Amino acid sequence: MIELREDPSAKFLVLEVHGKLEHADYEKLIPRLEAWLADHGNIRCLVDMREFHGVELRAIWDELRFDVRHASEMERCGVLGNRRWEAWMTQLSKALFRSAEIRYFHEGESELALEWLREEA
Repeated sequence: MIELREDPSAKFLVLEVHGKLEHADYEKLIPRLEAWLADHGNIRCLVDMREFHGVELRAIWDELRFDVRHASEMERCGVLGNRRWEAWMTQLSKALFRSAEIRYFHEGESELALEWLREEA
């Protein structure tokens, strides 16, 4: 499941990932992200993966399709996690989101991540 929240400053989104991600999660999430893009023109986000426990194959495809289609609209993205592979994947994602600032934050750095997202570029 992905819970989507808008920061009170309206500068960025927080995506809290819980449990196993499924195709149905993306069927709900993608229209909301595209509405944000229509209103704001770009995305700043924090992806909180501390409660993430897996993903089904079709959901990976949904994620990749969205990312490729909207890569140029990603401005800044923080990943908040607690596993070594999440930090590694965050570094790999820089190849796709070449024009974006991408940064990994360890689970105890949530306030630092939020401050970073609020900063002017």
